[in-house]
Amino acid sequence: MAGRDARFRLLTPAGEGGVAVVEVTGVDRDAALSALLQDPGGGPIRLVRVLAGDGAIIDQALRVEHPGAERLELHLHGSPGVLAAVERAVGGFAEEEAADPAELLLREAVHPTQLALALEQRACGGFPALCAGLRMLEGPDRDAAVAAARGRTLVARALAEPATCVLVGRQNAGKSTLLNRLAFRERALTGASPGLTRDPVREAVVLSGYPYRLVDTAGLGDAVDALDVQAQRRTLEALAEGVVLLVVDGSFPWGEVEEELVPRAALVVRTKSDLGRASWVVPGEVDCVEVSCIDPADSVAVRAAVGEALRQVRGLPDAPAGGVGGPAALTAAEQREFERLARGFQG
Repeated sequence: MAGRDARFRLLTPAGEGGVAVVEVTGVDRDAALSALLQDPGGGPIRLVRVLAGDGAIIDQALRVEHPGAERLELHLHGSPGVLAAVERAVGGFAEEEAADPAELLLREAVHPTQLALALEQRACGGFPALCAGLRMLEGPDRDAAVAAARGRTLVARALAEPATCVLVGRQNAGKSTLLNRLAFRERALTGASPGLTRDPVREAVVLSGYPYRLVDTAGLGDAVDALDVQAQRRTLEALAEGVVLLVVDGSFPWGEVEEELVPRAALVVRTKSDLGRASWVVPGEVDCVEVSCIDPADSVAVRAAVGEALRQVRGLPDAPAGGVGGPAALTAAEQREFERLARGFQG
């Protein structure tokens, strides 16, 4: 029924919802809609009935015109049953065309640095332009271009794909309070009683211009019941998710929990500096940053300190304000292809 050149595409996420929006495009759309809708004509917005193939009414919907555009929308009830019936009536919904990484980043950007990178990569041709440009070069010029592209890609990937940071430590070390300061909101439950965090709590933030996914975990130590045992097991499993931030109560002595976790930590965050300073130093060469999270007004300073420490640990420059200076790989797949191309140049 959809018509040879009519295209029906579901714009809202699949599943239950209050409202579902179906986009209709194509030169044959009017013929398709004449069979699908009862009383489809009229003004830019009109209440219509949506019909099944046998003429039964599926739903009442809004038919929304977009003046000057070769498209319209049907706004239906978001019931999965309604959507399944409409999908059958139109011969199936069209799959959304895959957007390139720069376009996806443009849609999903959560910070000005990400937006600037997306706009830059779209303007300069993105990854295809990078590959094409490298193929045109030879000798030292190509080697220099490959090195520059690697540097741009390091920063571009860090801007485009949030790194996961897992907050771990003993019970009551201040992990959840640290998460709340970094998130600028009371995301995790905090208090004097140990064991308030059971399941990992996740939050997206931007620190020093780079995006992160923070994971707050249950504190490690003596388990008092089966729930504690399961919560601490999930903490140990979360260690494999990304960069580990070992959160240590700076007013307490260094203990067994810290000793076991520090080999896996990229950064130690010494908290509760307002309570006094226990005499310990971080073993090995793990960087340490000291913060006080007691006052929510200190959130800006906490974010700046942790963000700067993470930037240095990851070997990243200051987050650029206007892109990375040329085409770069934005995804892991693009970076693998770029490295394969670079190895080919090297023979």
